[in-house]
Amino acid sequence: MIPARFAPILQEMEPLAARFREAGHRLFLVGGTVRDLLVGAADANTDFSAIDFDATTTATPEDIKRIVSPIADALWTQGERFGTIGLKIGDRTYEITTHRAEAYSPDSRKPEVQFATDIDVDLSRRDFTINAMALEITSESPTLVDPFGGAADLMTGVLRTPLSPQESFSDDPLRMLRAARFISQLDATPEPALVEAVTAMADRLTIVSAERVRIEFDRLMTTTKPSKGLWFLFDTGLVDHFLPELRLMRLEQDPIHRHKDVLTHTLAVVENVQLQDDREFDFRITRLAALYHDVGKPRTRGFKEGKGVTFHHHEVVGARMTRERMKV
Repeated sequence: MIPARFAPILQEMEPLAARFREAGHRLFLVGGTVRDLLVGAADANTDFSAIDFDATTTATPEDIKRIVSPIADALWTQGERFGTIGLKIGDRTYEITTHRAEAYSPDSRKPEVQFATDIDVDLSRRDFTINAMALEITSESPTLVDPFGGAADLMTGVLRTPLSPQESFSDDPLRMLRAARFISQLDATPEPALVEAVTAMADRLTIVSAERVRIEFDRLMTTTKPSKGLWFLFDTGLVDHFLPELRLMRLEQDPIHRHKDVLTHTLAVVENVQLQDDREFDFRITRLAALYHDVGKPRTRGFKEGKGVTFHHHEVVGARMTRERMKV
């Protein structure tokens, strides 16, 4: 059943849907767009106008351009070789992509693009079941396509992959880091098979560019409760491949604060940094500052008679370590 609050969205998209319908093609809202709409349907405060729409279609890129050109206020084709045409209608941005069934080389996360005609095949190649849902808007009535149980996983807070996690993460290792973000963003629990696969395949992250890792890590750090995803990165060993300093923080006892180690204290501090309605500040940078604020402690640990464990000048050493890490 399609939530009633979808009605304004479907009404807004009807002119676009009609163009595809008249051309004999199917059009689906897809992926994160459907996930966000389903999550937002349960939250009366969600602003649907702020969501960009991703869609997939049976039409080829050439067909997409021909179909949308008469009603698009702007059109861009930078992603055309991957099957994606971008457009804007009014204030809404869309990316429409031909159904895909790409294959990946073992030493790269860049796909060899292959177009498909089956929506289920397209959905099977997506990262997680919660993103492997589509809403057809060219059918007689809106129809949710959910071959992998993504809606149920979204409601129960389970994170799974449509295909085996080994195949999914081998195709695109960045998905392992993305899992941490969804664990925090949606307060989801990864299925054991997913955790086992990430633990076994963590070194696959090394084929992903530092820029892509940074972007995905920033997204995790700006979720409301990032600590759950950060613990996932630590427990699976994924963090060792881009932020190895955290491992030493886990080993270091923290006699000053009421936490069993420096890492536990650090993640508590990160969690305490929250957006404030009455104060403007760089949220991402402040969260990162919280993450790194005690990074120098393992290197400066000492012991002084009568005082116990000391971390003299850990803030100076930590600042230098952070500066170097930010350059990587």
